[in-house]
Amino acid sequence: MSEIVSKPPTQSVSVAGFKADLYAADEVKIDWNTLLNIPKFQMYATEKTGRSIGNVMEWIVDFMRQEVNQRGEQVAFQDYSMWHDKKGYWKNEDVYGALIEAKENDG
Repeated sequence: MSEIVSKPPTQSVSVAGFKADLYAADEVKIDWNTLLNIPKFQMYATEKTGRSIGNVMEWIVDFMRQEVNQRGEQVAFQDYSMWHDKKGYWKNEDVYGALIEAKENDG
């Protein structure tokens, strides 16, 4: 009395002619969630806006969104990266706070 019903074949949708790896290959993937939570990015945001570090988590997301919307994600990130390098406080860390391994043949 029960009949066996077979599933229809899987359907898929794609965009013809779009090659994501070709168009975005040079763009750095930016982890804004990590940046928002590290003190040096918060310091950058407070210096750029003149706002208080005391309540930074209340306004930093809006600051980041405004920067990205007005200037573009890559430009906003590049400005932070340049600020980070110019400060010179974190020479052994990348912009996210990860340690940079020392070069074997320094000097």
